[in-house]
Amino acid sequence: MKNESKENSSKDNRKLKRGFTLVEILIVLALIGIVAGLAMSNLGGIFQGGKATAAQTWVDSTGPAYVNSYLALVGEYPKTLKDLQTPPNGLPSFVKKASDLEDPWGNPYQYTLQGSSFEIFTTDPDGKKISSNSTSN
Repeated sequence: MKNESKENSSKDNRKLKRGFTLVEILIVLALIGIVAGLAMSNLGGIFQGGKATAAQTWVDSTGPAYVNSYLALVGEYPKTLKDLQTPPNGLPSFVKKASDLEDPWGNPYQYTLQGSSFEIFTTDPDGKKISSNSTSN
């Protein structure tokens, strides 16, 4: 009988030792919080880099494609990028919304035309110019 009692009590002790203590759980949660905080502080830079890449893609390909399509259908370059929204001669707009002509930071893309050469550009929040320096024809 005594042996049975010892076996039962040692089994009960093993069952109690299987779980985590409150202190262990709090330590793990604190470590997760620290790692998450460090990761979140780095995300700002990652997203800013993505915005700069998106702006560069727009000024290198999307914007010039709109301008060249306008040239092909209208016969002349647009005077401003807003002309892409309201082309002459009843043509459908190349750009549906004004926000389609805004950079990832919410500022309008800039456009300059000199003869058969045009440039589309914008400036990131740090003041760096993101430009196409496109030449057509």
